[in-house]
Parts: sequence; structure tokens; C-alpha cells
Amino acid sequence: MSKNYRPSLQIVVYETSQIIFEGLQTILYQSELDCRVYHADTLDHLKVTLENKPVNILITSYMMFLNLEKEIKKIRRSHPLLSIVGIDAGFIQKQSFQLFDTTFALYDSSEQIIHSLIKLDEKNQCLSSKKSEEDNLTDREIEVLTCLVNGQTNKEIADFLNISIHTVISHRKNITLKTGIRSQSGLTIYAISKKIIEIDDFLPDNLT
Repeated sequence: MSKNYRPSLQIVVYETSQIIFEGLQTILYQSELDCRVYHADTLDHLKVTLENKPVNILITSYMMFLNLEKEIKKIRRSHPLLSIVGIDAGFIQKQSFQLFDTTFALYDSSEQIIHSLIKLDEKNQCLSSKKSEEDNLTDREIEVLTCLVNGQTNKEIADFLNISIHTVISHRKNITLKTGIRSQSGLTIYAISKKIIEIDDFLPDNLT
């Protein structure tokens, strides 16, 4: 199959099973997707990978986040442009499907799995393009905005995104110019209204 689809799609598979990881890796590398596949087998390993790699898609099973649903929300807050795909091995409860952007079954064919990922990536590119047309915020500005509404200081944002404080300040000025909003509360409302973040992320833990 010729690799004529979107280049450089970065995918991390968060899974303890080496067999499942190698199976998915083989399917992905033999598909039309031009992608790079990383493996994380612990939550700490996953966080390090997300911090250091430009990951677009996270593939994981529900069991990896069993009783750790809040970790998914934290990951979404830290990486707003990341899509999360759930592997349904027959254990995903109905209310848990909302944790993922899409799912595929462990027994799905290679074609079905790749089709799911392509459709998800196309949807994400469309949404990204639409947001860009509406607000003209760059991907980096969206990341800085997400950090701002989470209460991070300029230095914390600079360290987190591995950029200079001067660059953070420049992004903040651009965000203010493009949105016309200066206050953190205003930016939070803006980010929620544009679905950059979820309102549930700001509810107390005992209410989520």
C-alpha cells in the first residue's frame, strides 16, 4: 500500500501487553498511514513520552486507566490537541466510552482499525482548521491558553512547553489580541465555549 496519507502521524500505544503493542505496530506500519509508533507500558512512561514526543494519537485499553479516569482528564488538559482511542476488549462500560474520542474492538480487522484512525485524524484536522478560521489561534497558542486557564505561571508554561519565557509572553499577547480577552476567568469561559477544554475539568473531584 502506498503511503500517501498524512505524513508524520505520531502515535503512542499505552499497553502492558507486548503482543497487543507489536500487533498494532505491525498493522500501523503496514498500512497507508505514514506514522511513527511509540510504546509506553507504565503511566509514568506514558507521561514522559507525551512530554517529549509530538504525539497526535494515544491508543490504550480501558483497563490501563481502570479507576484512574481522572488521569485521562489531566492528560487532556496538558495535551489539548491529543486524541485518545480506546481498545474495547469487552470490558469498557457504556459510561466510559465518553473518555475516548473513538474506539475499536480488539477483534476488529486491520482495515477497520486503520479506517477508525484515519477518520479520527481527518476529523481532528477539520476541527483544527475550523478553529483556525474562527479564531486564528495557532496550535502553540492553544497549548499556552490551556496552560493559562489551568493557572500556570509564565515560567511553568515555558518549562512545560520547552520554550522561553519571552516566547510565552509573546503568545499571551497574541491570544489577547485575537480573542480580546485579558482575564483568566474570561479566557477560561472562552476555552470552554470553544471546546478547547471541558467544564468537567474545573469541577471538584467529588462532583466528577
